[in-house]
Amino acid sequence: MGRWWSLVLIGAILLVPIVRADPAISNAGPDEGLVSWRFSNPANYTASDVVLGPAGSSLAWLSLSHRDTTRSDFSLASSLTNIDLLRSAGRVFLANASQQGPVQNLTFQPDAAAMADNFLYSGSVNQNYGNLAQLFVGNWTNGTWTRSILQFPALPLPANATIVSAGLELYYSLVINDTPMDISVHRVTNSWTEFDSTWDSRDGITPWDGAGGDFDPAVVATVAGVTNVTGWYRWNVTNLVDAWWTSAFPNDGLMVRQVSDTTAIMGQKGFSSSEDSNATRWPRLQLTYTTPSSHGRLVSAPIAAGGLAEWTGLWWNATVPAGANVTIRFRTGDSVPVDASWSPWSAALPTFGTPIAVPPTPYLQYVLDLFTPSATSPSVQDVTATYSRYTVSGSVTTEEFEPDLLQGWGRLTINQTTPMGTVISSAYSQDNGTSWLPVSSGEDLSASLVRGIRLQIILATNDTLVTPRVESVTLRYRITSSALVNPAVPWGLAVFALLTLIVLLRLRSSYAATGLLLIHADGRVVGNAGADGPRDEVATSAMLTLVHQFVRDSFQGPQGTGGELKSFQVDDKEVTIAKGHFLYLALVGKGTKPRALPSRLVRFLAGLETAYSPRLEKWDGLRSSTGNLDADLGWFLRKGYRVPTLGRAVRYHA
Repeated sequence: MGRWWSLVLIGAILLVPIVRADPAISNAGPDEGLVSWRFSNPANYTASDVVLGPAGSSLAWLSLSHRDTTRSDFSLASSLTNIDLLRSAGRVFLANASQQGPVQNLTFQPDAAAMADNFLYSGSVNQNYGNLAQLFVGNWTNGTWTRSILQFPALPLPANATIVSAGLELYYSLVINDTPMDISVHRVTNSWTEFDSTWDSRDGITPWDGAGGDFDPAVVATVAGVTNVTGWYRWNVTNLVDAWWTSAFPNDGLMVRQVSDTTAIMGQKGFSSSEDSNATRWPRLQLTYTTPSSHGRLVSAPIAAGGLAEWTGLWWNATVPAGANVTIRFRTGDSVPVDASWSPWSAALPTFGTPIAVPPTPYLQYVLDLFTPSATSPSVQDVTATYSRYTVSGSVTTEEFEPDLLQGWGRLTINQTTPMGTVISSAYSQDNGTSWLPVSSGEDLSASLVRGIRLQIILATNDTLVTPRVESVTLRYRITSSALVNPAVPWGLAVFALLTLIVLLRLRSSYAATGLLLIHADGRVVGNAGADGPRDEVATSAMLTLVHQFVRDSFQGPQGTGGELKSFQVDDKEVTIAKGHFLYLALVGKGTKPRALPSRLVRFLAGLETAYSPRLEKWDGLRSSTGNLDADLGWFLRKGYRVPTLGRAVRYHA
């Protein structure tokens, strides 16, 4: 750039209307000035829990969370059922992981291919009857008798089942004699085969230890008084079947015989075998059993959000062994203790972090359900509920203002919006904030001291889903006439010389913006432009680390007040940051940074928030919902950061 162009530039700068400062000072009449605070430059204010920007001052929208993660946290639960909080600090376990589940029923009725059954006849000691449709028991009148043997295949139960009961059921289908008969069941003590066993032989080759079959004389169960009533008869064989299941005895089957069949003559009774053509009459076992099924439940104490809040998600970390399960449900309400006005429990959330779509409420309660089918318990390490709301109260305080040749103060005007449930109060101090006097909008401060003044605006809400807003604060004051003379006239030559020096110094160095990053207040990248914009997850993570460090250092001081840090150095590049209502804008560049760059960055960010609100204030995370945001970012990166009067040059595409 030539020297002649530098002079033209200086002249143009002098002709451009001066950007109004914050606070801005203007002439309100003869010997009267007007100071206006519009909160557009947050660095000029001390703010606590409020957001400052071109739209004014409002309460901060907070993204908050409640986390249960210690033994003390979980011990505050409203109720605990089979829950152990002592085994490991900060973890939730099942207290008893060996509980049995509900009783289950099973009818086991094998077909002829799987079932072995036969009757033994002392009148034909070498004859096999395994293919007949009847199983006879009893003593014939000619001094011979019959006994039946049955062997069920392996029980179709879960490997971890515990047998509760077992009943042998036989269908009495053939009445030969109606003499009352007591029929008993015994455990068979030797192996045998269905189609080779006889009165004398187990398998057609090997004889029984005693003719008529080998059995334990101890009676397993007896049914008394069987006459001529056909139908199902049941013997309680729980102990015997449980012994098979636990391998206490081998399953060699069981014998059904007439009590004292070697001496008593009571006739014959015929029961259906597995060869009966009517499958519904086959021998069967009625089984009931349980499997390990340990349950535990923790119902949390109601979580208070500190006011009406939008509940956004539930997160949890758990260790879940194979087959086990951990589920979480929730309900919300407007008051404590929990009563009938609360919502019902939700369905179990499918995954942690699932968005919660419920009406805003002040309270939330969750319930943890733990389950295991084995002796190994699942465990829960932490549960976090996230929610958003406005802070209950906040304040903004101006710097001390004292114009030259001050004669007295005048009327205070606060331009404000106060939705139902919100309130704005104000005070002023003339001793540098040591003491404060309440003041209302429209009040005349002519009786106050003729000295510097600081104003404090306090915003509060009873409904934490709405916020009051202060657009501007103005204060009139009286001064001597000479103080209102346009200072640009006597200082014109000095200003001209100063600007000339600035331009000449600028000519000796250059500044180039190389990257622009737009970040949501919750840390998500909304948009980027330029070579220094994040190209992958690694670059994004590195940039966010620096920006988050900046935000912590710059905007969260010891008392929650804003700091003065507006930029930081990364190698040979400088990152300049602007903070808005709900966005941060980071500009990466090389060279000597223009002095006006921070204010241009602030104004551009304010314009973005205005143009793209509310779609970005509560952004859904989809880049498709940002419209032409990238075009605006690209424009600012290419030339917008050089434009002195940004508001007239940029056209937002929202």
